[in-house]
Amino acid sequence: MKIFKIKLIIIILFIPFWVFSQSLNCPSTLTMRVASAPYKFNNLSKSAQCLTGNKYEFVLTLNKGKDYKISFYASPVFNNNIKFKIIDLSTNQIVLDLPGETENSMKGECVLKAYFDDKQGKEVHPSFNFYPDNTTSLKIIIDVASIEGNKENSESGFNAPEEKQKGCVTVFIQDRLAENQGF
Repeated sequence: MKIFKIKLIIIILFIPFWVFSQSLNCPSTLTMRVASAPYKFNNLSKSAQCLTGNKYEFVLTLNKGKDYKISFYASPVFNNNIKFKIIDLSTNQIVLDLPGETENSMKGECVLKAYFDDKQGKEVHPSFNFYPDNTTSLKIIIDVASIEGNKENSESGFNAPEEKQKGCVTVFIQDRLAENQGF
C-alpha cells in the first residue's frame, strides 16, 4: 500500500509538467502547415517558443533561382500583439514592417489576421513573396509586446513584476523554382 501511494504521488506531481511541456511543443506546429501549390515546404521554416515582452531575431538566406513565400503564425495567447520587421542585410533596407493585426486587416496591412480576397472568394492568411535576383540575407525581427496593464496595488504603490505569457510563433517558408530564369 505504501508503494502504491508513493507511485500515485509521483504520477500526480509529474503529469502537469508532462502536459504543459507537450502543449508548448512549438516545432510540431510546423507539421500543421501545408504548402500551397506550386510552392513546397522549405526547411528554413521555424517555430519557437516565445515570451511576451521579448524581441527575437534570426537571419534567413534566400537563394537566387527560387521564389519564396513567407507567412507568420502566432499562438492566441499573444492576441496578435506582435510586430514583424524584415530587413535586407545587403542594403539595410526595411522590406516589411507591419503589426500582427490592424483594425481593418486589409491585404498588406498586417501579418497575422486573415483577410477576404475578392479574387479567390474566401479568407486568406497573409503571405509575403520574395523573388531574389541574387542570394540575399534577410533579418527577421519579431517583437512580442508586453501584456498591457501592470498589476499595481493602489494602496501600497507596489508594481507587481510583469507576468510573462508563453506561446509559439511560426515563420512558415515555402519555395519554388523561379519562373523567370534565363541562360
